[in-house]
Amino acid sequence: MKKVSFILLAIMFVIMCGYVWEDIRGTSLHQDVLRLHVIANSDNPGDQQLKLQVKDQVVAQLRDALIEASTAEEARQIALRELPAIKRTAEATIAQHGYQYGVNVEVGQYAFPTKSYGNLVFPAGDYQAVRVVIGEGQGKNWWCVLFPPLCMVSSSEQGLSLDSPQQAEMSLKCLKLLPRGLQVTLEGKQHKG
Repeated sequence: MKKVSFILLAIMFVIMCGYVWEDIRGTSLHQDVLRLHVIANSDNPGDQQLKLQVKDQVVAQLRDALIEASTAEEARQIALRELPAIKRTAEATIAQHGYQYGVNVEVGQYAFPTKSYGNLVFPAGDYQAVRVVIGEGQGKNWWCVLFPPLCMVSSSEQGLSLDSPQQAEMSLKCLKLLPRGLQVTLEGKQHKG
């Protein structure tokens, strides 16, 4: 009976250690990235197209600003400093396309669902992000990873896709910046970085 109890206790210990390890890994990943989240005014096609136009301009603006960031915290600090400029860029893009929506831009911690960028999988959880809300913010949203600069290598609706070299050209520097705990799938197998 003691042997059975010991085995059950050992199994429970291994399971608990697995959950703790997953939690530690996830926390590390969540702290090692800065995401971009752009929310459309509504789901009508014009508002969805406007969302993509705003996203393109914000990503282009942040590409230069974040080039020197070597950590997610540095990227976050740069984004905080750039908030007024990001807001001006979004407002100008909205006006240029004939809309009169207001825009709210902030940096904070937000919940994200599991998101796959081609072969890269980011687990669901709370991440630091630059959030751009257009108008009522009731439409479908678009998100990517600003740091490491994954959304800066693709302008497609899906974000980064490693299945299409024509859509994404990733530098070795970007690969070195991938956070610990990121899941990468290769030929149907999952590998953890």
